Amino acid sequence: MPEHVTNPETTLRPGADWQRLQRLGLLGTRQSPGELPQVPGFTLPEATADYREKQALLTAGVLSVIRKAGYQPATSQKPAEAVAAPETQDALGTNGTQLLQQLLEGQYPELLPEFLAALAENQRRVPHQLLVQLLEHARTRSQLHRAAAAVLGQRGAWLASQNPAWQALLAASEQATEETAWETGTIGQRALFLEALRRREPAHARELLAAVLPQEPAKHQALLLNILQEGLSPADAPLLTQYLAAKSKEVRQTVLPLLVRLPDGTLTERHWQRAEPLVQLKRNLLSKKLLVELPATDWDKTWLLDGIEQKDSRFPGEKAALLGQLFALIPPRRWSEHWNLSPSKILDLAADTEWTALLLTAWAEAAVLHQDPAWAEALLEWFYERTRKQLLVLPTASLARLLPPARLTELVLPLISATPHFHSEVRWLPLLLLVPAPWPERLTRRVVEVLRTAFSKPAELYRIQYAASQLLEYMARVVPAEQYNLCAEPLQPLLQDVPYLHNSLARLLNTLHFRQQLAEALHEPTAPG
Repeated sequence: MPEHVTNPETTLRPGADWQRLQRLGLLGTRQSPGELPQVPGFTLPEATADYREKQALLTAGVLSVIRKAGYQPATSQKPAEAVAAPETQDALGTNGTQLLQQLLEGQYPELLPEFLAALAENQRRVPHQLLVQLLEHARTRSQLHRAAAAVLGQRGAWLASQNPAWQALLAASEQATEETAWETGTIGQRALFLEALRRREPAHARELLAAVLPQEPAKHQALLLNILQEGLSPADAPLLTQYLAAKSKEVRQTVLPLLVRLPDGTLTERHWQRAEPLVQLKRNLLSKKLLVELPATDWDKTWLLDGIEQKDSRFPGEKAALLGQLFALIPPRRWSEHWNLSPSKILDLAADTEWTALLLTAWAEAAVLHQDPAWAEALLEWFYERTRKQLLVLPTASLARLLPPARLTELVLPLISATPHFHSEVRWLPLLLLVPAPWPERLTRRVVEVLRTAFSKPAELYRIQYAASQLLEYMARVVPAEQYNLCAEPLQPLLQDVPYLHNSLARLLNTLHFRQQLAEALHEPTAPG
């Protein structure tokens, strides 16, 4: 019998071949006529009467050694996948890892974005053992994509690149450079790519946008054009102007605010020429008065070339809508300079006209559009200072965001002192709920004093339950973690005495304590992995 030489093309399968040998050993070599497993590169002894028994035993010995050594399949001709680069940042420590896992499991979900941002700011990364959990958690939450991408580290970025379901996170990162997302991705992925590119290469982003917009549906055009607000410059004017007369109102209303914010002021000047004759300041020796007129002509298509629609739900009446839209687009400081009056004085004059609601609504919209903190402050003071006869709905949250937190605090503290009794309709509460994090200690202390006084009256708790719960929930997000004791010392003893508010108060204290632990974890020594 010829020498049995293993076929070099034979594929080695240690697990399966071992099972074949086990069956052969149970049945016997004479009762198993099939071929025995062969090991590539191993030469069996010459054929003899008992060659099958020898072949079986020798093959079993070779396979046993191969299995114990840890068999690695032969590499194919396909190029090896790139491995993750070495980590350049320290991972969270042991306590921080446990706290992050609690956040990913659903505890205090409102704190996760804040903690991820703090991680990035402190140049810490997510430990390897939590990467998959974070990627899965953030996958369906687009608001977390950018924050999560910033703390994945090298291995996390590599992992995300291997799974199409996770690649949206990389598209949201500052390092996103793959233009395949722009060419073949969903509209959300394309928008994320364009945002990142706009921050790095604004001209290139504008070129890509100009090329693709004509083929896009109106809804996508509006979404993509809105990205130009990042780094808006006069170079964007030709592209924006092209879509000011688009058939879609959504597209027109997207490009109009961007055009009026451009420094060249061409469109704004046309608005001013239309609006200035309609509102005159009449001065006499002792007083001033605003005289307001509606446009003399009806709307036609020439108004549309200036971005003025025929109707606007903010301003009832067709001619009133024309006037209101003009005022909402013109920088409000233009009126202060034109009349040489402060915003506060102009608002008082407007309150004495029959057009108070229109003027203040429009000026509030204009202050937000043109990011004017002086007018924002005057409008908030006017709105919250005292009860007004007019029932106005102003964009107070947007106005408040224009002010530095310290200035907003200065607005609300006197209101609290003037009415220190907490109840559901207290006028300072809506403004207080707009003061962003982190609250200064003096504001926290003053609010805690008011709450402690209110909570000491059990008979009144049911009346303030909703408003107080709303305030306690907001405080859990904006009071700094280091002010935990400032809240806990006066309020914790009241936990058993506030049946309607026990859960809300306990959640405030527990959340502040948890945030305190998160803050400490940022400076904890790194853990392995």
